Amino acid sequence: MTLEEMRQFILKDDETKDLNIDDQDVLKVYQYLMDKYDQTEYDGYLPVLMTSPYIEIVYRPTKEKAYAMKQLKLRKYLSYFDSDIYIQHASLNDFHEKTENRKTAKKEAEDSISMYLDKKATKGLYIYGPYGSGKSYLLSAIAASYATHDVDVIFTYVPDLIRGFKQGIDEGTIEKRINILKQTAILILDDLGGEFHSPWFRDEILMPLIQYRLSASLPVYVSSNYTLTELVDVLATGHDEVNRVKALRLIKRLRDLMTLVKLT
Repeated sequence: MTLEEMRQFILKDDETKDLNIDDQDVLKVYQYLMDKYDQTEYDGYLPVLMTSPYIEIVYRPTKEKAYAMKQLKLRKYLSYFDSDIYIQHASLNDFHEKTENRKTAKKEAEDSISMYLDKKATKGLYIYGPYGSGKSYLLSAIAASYATHDVDVIFTYVPDLIRGFKQGIDEGTIEKRINILKQTAILILDDLGGEFHSPWFRDEILMPLIQYRLSASLPVYVSSNYTLTELVDVLATGHDEVNRVKALRLIKRLRDLMTLVKLT
């Protein structure tokens, strides 16, 4: 096909008919139109014609490719510690605001994330309420929000975390595990109190972890079926005075580290 034939072909297309094209760009525009008509896809990317400040073909991801890229990005910044939870699809936009306390919970989550992203002192959230009230979903949406802003997040289901630390005793990985949890930018603990907490886990894992993050001003987000007052009894294994005092010390640090949010 001659240069003039290509130019006439270009003039017949609504997208390109009004372009003032130099001879050197005719082949480029012609090739773009051929790809457009054939819906040619290059490894998930489609050609787009740019006309300013000069003629250029760029390649933009298809909707499917963009979604896949987003998922890869989320996985990069969102780790699941001893858990098989898949939460990338959660979104604060999809969190149902059916009651006043759910509206409050969503606003507290948005405010907390916004303050962290603005590099301001940030408290996490202690989200409590009955089973099925949406605590895990809200935590998942918080995790996904941070991950989309390239913030490292560790999301862990506490019963799985406890089992992982027990396994870590045999493997000699306790110190490595706790250091990862201490130092991650955002730590999310789902279902605290949902499984038996031994004095060892409370005193050797939870207490140093919470104390470190409180001192370093690193946010923690927690969900539980219990209020903090009820959680004292859960953590005070044996219910003697010594265990109760240790549980109260931990609860005080949780209160200092987080804003209380009730869900129904």
